Amino acid sequence: MADGVELQLNSLKLEANSYKKLEHFGKAEKSILKALELRPEDNGFNHELAKIYFKREKYLDSLEILRELSKKIKRRQILFKDIAMCYYKMNELEKALEAVTVSLSEDSTNISSLYVEGLIYKEMGKFSDSMSSFSKLLKIDSDNRDALYQLGKIYHQKGKYREALESFDKVLEFRPRDNEVLKAKGISHDELEEYKDASEALKKSINVDDEIVFNDRGVALSRLGYNHKAIDSYRRALASNPKYSICWFNLGKALFRVGDLKAALTAFQTSTELNPNNRSAWNNRGVTLRQLNRLEESLDCYERALALKEEYAWAWHNKGYALELLDRPREALESYKITLEHKPDSSEHGGAEWEKLKKDTDVAIARLKKVIGE
Repeated sequence: MADGVELQLNSLKLEANSYKKLEHFGKAEKSILKALELRPEDNGFNHELAKIYFKREKYLDSLEILRELSKKIKRRQILFKDIAMCYYKMNELEKALEAVTVSLSEDSTNISSLYVEGLIYKEMGKFSDSMSSFSKLLKIDSDNRDALYQLGKIYHQKGKYREALESFDKVLEFRPRDNEVLKAKGISHDELEEYKDASEALKKSINVDDEIVFNDRGVALSRLGYNHKAIDSYRRALASNPKYSICWFNLGKALFRVGDLKAALTAFQTSTELNPNNRSAWNNRGVTLRQLNRLEESLDCYERALALKEEYAWAWHNKGYALELLDRPREALESYKITLEHKPDSSEHGGAEWEKLKKDTDVAIARLKKVIGE
């Protein structure tokens, strides 16, 4: 019974996270409330509800939960950062600053808290203090998109347009299709009377999708079972960046789920060509080839996956299945046995996934032992 409740809670959490990515906060709230019916005193789910209330601009409701949690939880750094953001949105800046100071007193190097501190100082018009917060953050995480963007905005407000452009260009080095940053870059060029550069940046911001946004949106849609919509989202991302290997991998999984095996294979092939070190892409490419009855080719893919990680249980299982279909029972049995030696880390695959794989593998081993006569 306890395991069943745990599975339900994990499912509701994933569902809520997917809705949040799609900005369907009302649906995310319903998922978390269902979880709280099963476990009302759970601090994690109550914190999630507070974050959803924040997204829905229910700042007082969010604050009420966060204050209550602050009495129960010893490590209050994240809670007080979230409390600070509620006050910030309510324009109660002194209270916001007081809360984020509590957060930073517990961990002065926390990136999220330094970012919130920078935002609060900026809103107060204390630009030097704001820049100091963002600069501290960037010493810890030099490619922090939000801090670089905010720093650029402050430089722009101070009339230091060239310095603003330096910050915006740093973001565009690793996020070349960031619409918000492209717009800000265009405005800074405009202030410098660099009209051609301004026009190019603004055109890009209008005409080009941010591939990261559309890939993440596709992942959320897939988790909710909307695979056709996910495919559309992945294709929008790839139209902006055809070399986005993880997006090709995600597209392949969605196409596989809707039964378009040939298109899925093309997507997995492209993903492995762009990034040969993605063992999951090799494994999924192998599974797709198996479904297309190209068994020898599928074996090659599993071998590529196992060369990248020898303890990859799913590839061992799939290799065993392909060998079984090729009427090589002794080799198949050996692969299945090795599968059970490599329980994955819980962060890589959930417990339920491993339990299912283990059960399927046990059944396969019993089946092959009968065939071989052991």
